[in-house]
Amino acid sequence: MNTGLKLLMAASVMAASVSALALPVLHTATIDQHGTVVAQSSPWIKSVSYSSKSDYFATYKVIFNEDHFKRSPGFCSASSIDTSDYERLFYGHVKLGGAATTKEVNV
Repeated sequence: MNTGLKLLMAASVMAASVSALALPVLHTATIDQHGTVVAQSSPWIKSVSYSSKSDYFATYKVIFNEDHFKRSPGFCSASSIDTSDYERLFYGHVKLGGAATTKEVNV
């Protein structure tokens, strides 16, 4: 697996706040192929657990910092930016393993 494989995560909290003036907040992070958080827009990720099946797929469980989200994120997206070879460029897919909760999201 190429060390250049990175996972770009973006979660935007669209939940309504008690205040009528609450604005949506966008959180982003870059996670490498081993589940190490390389960068994040603010400290919103507590940890990432990584597991994989050889030459098949990998699963990343992203655990959010406690009490960071009062409600489940209203929008969550992930994308692969692995351009290490032709096959990975065209056939590498990233999917969410269900809706994000206030505690975690599976990718």
